[in-house]
Amino acid sequence: PLGAGGMGEVYRARDAKLGRDVAVKVLPERVAAEPDALARFEREARAIASLSHPNILAIFDFGTQDGVSYAVMELLEGETLAARLARGPLATEQLTRIGAEVCAALTAAHRKAIVHRDLKPANVMLTKSGVKLLDFGLAKPVAPAADSLTTAPTAAQDLTREGSIVGTLSYISPEQLEGKPVDARTDIFALGAMLYEMATGKKAFEAQSQAGVISSVLTSDPPPVSAIRPMSPLPLDRLVKVCLAKDPDARWQTAHDVGLQLQTLADANAPASARSASAHRRSGARWLPWGIAVASAALAALVLLRGGAVHVPPPRTVRFALAPPSGRAFFATFETTTCAISPDGFRIAYVTSPYASSGARRGIAAPDPQEGPAIWIRELSALEGRPAAGTEDATSLFWSPDGRSLGFFTPGKLKRIDLSGGTAVPICDVPAGGGKSGTWGAGGDILFTSVQGARLYRVAAAGGTPTSVIEPDPSRGETRINWPWFLPDGKRFLYNLRLRDGGGNLMLAEPGKAPRMIVSMSSVVQYSDPGYLVYAREGALLGQRFDGKRGRLEGEPFSIAEHVSYFFSSGQASFAASPSGTLAYQPHDDVSRLAWIDRAGRSLETLGPPGNYLNVAVASDGRRIFYDRTRPGMGTFDIWSFDLERGVEAPVTTDPDTEFGVVELRDGKSIVYSANRGGAPQLIRRNLESSREEQLQEVARSFQTAQDVSPDGSTLVYVERAAGNFDICTLPLPGPGKPTAVLQSPFDKKEVRFSPDGRFLAFISNESGQAEAYVMPYPGPGQRVRLSSGGARLLQWGRDGKELFFLSADGHLMSLPIRTSPSLQTGTPVRLFKLEGKPWLSFQLSSDGKRFLAVVPQTTADEQPWTVVVNWTSEAGR
Repeated sequence: PLGAGGMGEVYRARDAKLGRDVAVKVLPERVAAEPDALARFEREARAIASLSHPNILAIFDFGTQDGVSYAVMELLEGETLAARLARGPLATEQLTRIGAEVCAALTAAHRKAIVHRDLKPANVMLTKSGVKLLDFGLAKPVAPAADSLTTAPTAAQDLTREGSIVGTLSYISPEQLEGKPVDARTDIFALGAMLYEMATGKKAFEAQSQAGVISSVLTSDPPPVSAIRPMSPLPLDRLVKVCLAKDPDARWQTAHDVGLQLQTLADANAPASARSASAHRRSGARWLPWGIAVASAALAALVLLRGGAVHVPPPRTVRFALAPPSGRAFFATFETTTCAISPDGFRIAYVTSPYASSGARRGIAAPDPQEGPAIWIRELSALEGRPAAGTEDATSLFWSPDGRSLGFFTPGKLKRIDLSGGTAVPICDVPAGGGKSGTWGAGGDILFTSVQGARLYRVAAAGGTPTSVIEPDPSRGETRINWPWFLPDGKRFLYNLRLRDGGGNLMLAEPGKAPRMIVSMSSVVQYSDPGYLVYAREGALLGQRFDGKRGRLEGEPFSIAEHVSYFFSSGQASFAASPSGTLAYQPHDDVSRLAWIDRAGRSLETLGPPGNYLNVAVASDGRRIFYDRTRPGMGTFDIWSFDLERGVEAPVTTDPDTEFGVVELRDGKSIVYSANRGGAPQLIRRNLESSREEQLQEVARSFQTAQDVSPDGSTLVYVERAAGNFDICTLPLPGPGKPTAVLQSPFDKKEVRFSPDGRFLAFISNESGQAEAYVMPYPGPGQRVRLSSGGARLLQWGRDGKELFFLSADGHLMSLPIRTSPSLQTGTPVRLFKLEGKPWLSFQLSSDGKRFLAVVPQTTADEQPWTVVVNWTSEAGR
């Protein structure tokens, strides 16, 4: 005897005629006594005997003798998969090999219209020659009433009865439980449950009772494999998830499809040398004789032509300008990767936006969706780029390792698009809010994070649920994780770890090892063959040798370009490098100026030097102004003050991080602004006399920007992005105090301003589909009223509260008559004048209300060409 169970007894026997050992399975009497069941057994035995597949247990004979029904089968030496799983989960290499052989067996059976119905680890034998699939429904006994469904090897009823349930509960499909007809996709579900257990060591569906298991199969999904085994390949998550779909139509439709997925997974997780070795040997064997002949002839010709000297010149470096498409500008922010070069170096993908909406980087936050960013692709051999259909609303992008696809982010989604054709396909949802950056590994994984960097996520390129890979440790002063970048092996990757003190470290993550620091660095870093890292520092684009095997920098950094657009606080630098030696970068910065403009649109006076300005505020006493301007070479904003009487400016902040969005408090001695102290921008109050700073709230991961102060000085209004959109909040002053949410909605709010009497808040929101001006009672209750109809960008109240000024979408400064007492009354907006040149970035009224102080753009980097360098490494270090 070899074993016994609900399906009968199995004996080791000797085939005297052929001289071989076999297994004889004796069926229970209750089965043999039922003519229908016995006839079915004989039909299935004949069908399976016809399969003759190396991964299916062979049947040599069957019959009945003295009332005993039996089957003579191949004798196997080994253990069942169930016995192996009792010792723990399988390695990926074992899982893909065993799973592929099970798929091969199922494929052969399904082609003969045979469905297993009871696929489970106990019916898979592991032998030296490979996998053998057992018990193809040869016997389906009725479990006695006293039997427990959770302990019987197979709990079944007569399959000829309508609504019968056949199979083992932990692997049974929903349609089997519901008594519906079954087909090959039923085995696919059981296969998914089995693969899940092989990968995790846990059953996909478990409960304390059989009713709980049934409920779990019908209504629940197991946690992703990667949630239990974080180092498992992420494509396995999607493979198993599709197998376990409740609806058969949503599953893989054939075992052959699953087998192909497993083989792809096996190839992706094999060492790169192993993946290419066989193909290289095949092609090498075919072409080697011809290759030797051609090479020899070419060498001989060179020797003859050059008098015996053979010299192969190094590839030449070529530079050219990449201009944005006509009517559009490069879309660039401080938070995202908006340009990427294909791995072969022959194509550049970049995000563009309409010309009128360029300059998105100055808004700190992402632009309004209706402004229409989209991806364009330029072949180096082409004269101009072309748009990639289906990439509307893209904000960040990256290439697949084979260069056939692009991954890109839209608000709330990570998507991929095959460039040979087809539509964009969602990969997963992503945390809303903040710019995203991603990288696609050769193994099929995508790593991504947001500029706020709460954690680094991993997801399969085929789709699935993102899993957290690395999180910053606040106890060690770590605040954010940004800018992941896979190295060529597709397993190790670099990332930037930001610290509370404003600095950063370049980190290397390797499978099975703790991440380690390579060097102190705050910039995004990209790898380029043969063995260089490219990054920015103090506004210059640098390169440095990198030993990929040891994960170490070598030698000294060298200059690639004297200037590249760079933003220290987030580490964003406007460049893209490919492994093949093509490089692109943005050498320009935004340039704007401060100017007084009268109500007729005439420029009266320019203040301070040209620079990259963001916001401006006029002090309540009218004697000085405050503004944000970048520090040369760093790209980060500082707060400055300008004495209007003496014509002298002075820095208010000098920290290496960014300070922006300045608002003067009513005491005339303090200001509030947002500061990026190694994390999301937070509200900071600064005493101008003592230079003392204090944070107005506890450290949070939300993005906070000061907007205005109530006329009585008791309340600060600000916008906060915690989960995707900027909402309006208030904070009592002088603080500390508890914040209050004033308006929360799925839409962005900005330019929030108190009316001069403090009874209303005006703001801009995109809830209508485009940015428009609104007003609402404060603190309420009451409905908000839309004030504009053709779009609005900037907004300010008149000093007397009888006018509200806003900048229309077509570049006009508009004046809206308005009354807030005794009730709200509005008139028709009137055009004051059309702006000359580009739209203002910010404006405020003078203390007498007769002039406007505006930030007027002169040069916008987004509208200037990028520089592309082909074969840049041939000049490396020179």
